[in-house]
Amino acid sequence: MELITGYFEIYDLTMAIQFSLNTGPVEKVLKTLGVDYEPSTQLMEFRGDLLRDTEWSTRMYITFMNELGVMAPILFPIRQKLQDGMFVTIEESLNIAEEGVKLIRDRFIQVFADRRLKISNDELNRMIHENPQKVSQAIEAIGGISADTVWFINQLLFFPKTAMDFLSSNTLKILNYYERSGLRELNMRLVKGYVENSSPQRIRDAFSNYLDYYGITLDESKPLYITLQNSVPHTNSGVMTYPTFHLLIMGLEEVTEDFSGRIPKEVRLRSLLKVLSDETRFKILKKLNNEPALQRDLVEFTGLAKSTISYHIGLLFKSSLIDVDPFNSVIYVRKETISRAAADIRNLLNIREKR
Repeated sequence: MELITGYFEIYDLTMAIQFSLNTGPVEKVLKTLGVDYEPSTQLMEFRGDLLRDTEWSTRMYITFMNELGVMAPILFPIRQKLQDGMFVTIEESLNIAEEGVKLIRDRFIQVFADRRLKISNDELNRMIHENPQKVSQAIEAIGGISADTVWFINQLLFFPKTAMDFLSSNTLKILNYYERSGLRELNMRLVKGYVENSSPQRIRDAFSNYLDYYGITLDESKPLYITLQNSVPHTNSGVMTYPTFHLLIMGLEEVTEDFSGRIPKEVRLRSLLKVLSDETRFKILKKLNNEPALQRDLVEFTGLAKSTISYHIGLLFKSSLIDVDPFNSVIYVRKETISRAAADIRNLLNIREKR
């Protein structure tokens, strides 16, 4: 598999936004897993500025960036051939000509039709031209997204230049908070320092350990892009697969600490059993084993607050017990993890199956 590592700054900003909107669940998940994590002063200052901004455009922007973060490679495309060690700034990601807007819209339609609406690219294009009301109704019926995200998707499909102008102007506004807090300088300095003073092989080794820990197998015919981020350095995006490539946004301290070596079976198993020992998480897992569900379905099923469910989902995901499809937010049980854990228990305790 072709593997390219680098730094695409927009993803560091995206992780900072997601942390700002989900601070409690993120911190609680890391603490439960025994990760010694203290958000940087700069991140907390950025979060404060972001949450104090009550303008409707800011609220709308950070909502759909939180919910559509998986679409960032499409909304903020890289226009040159990617190479190991490449650094792409936010400003470079926003420098989009008119023909670029059309390309972004076409790529968005391709992924959105397949992964969200479950129809062909041609069918969605035909609906946009012949029955736009039906398209809008289909978007509103999608689970797991807010009215703000529905608005942005409609804008991108029917008024792409308006959508991209909105995206660019608000990204620059949030970039001002990112710079003023010192978070931009901190992230760029630490990531750049690591890339310049370390071998790309260390990132590849950490990725190999990551795959082993989560039991992930990828389609090797597609290239994989690993971009580092330092906003939440012990957190990753999970591997996201697009029509022509894979993407993993990996925390800097995941590379230098968490996955710097192969994680023993015993450690992986203890973490998994700890997560399963909670009654609520066990109930959620049993429900998901019967059928995949959205987060809102689990809120209704348990009667718990959305933030509490986010915490439990985060722990189940970090333990590789579930997958969350980043394109449609549907949550699935990773049955291979259960099988692997059962095999690990048998091997570690030297239990032989009766024939």
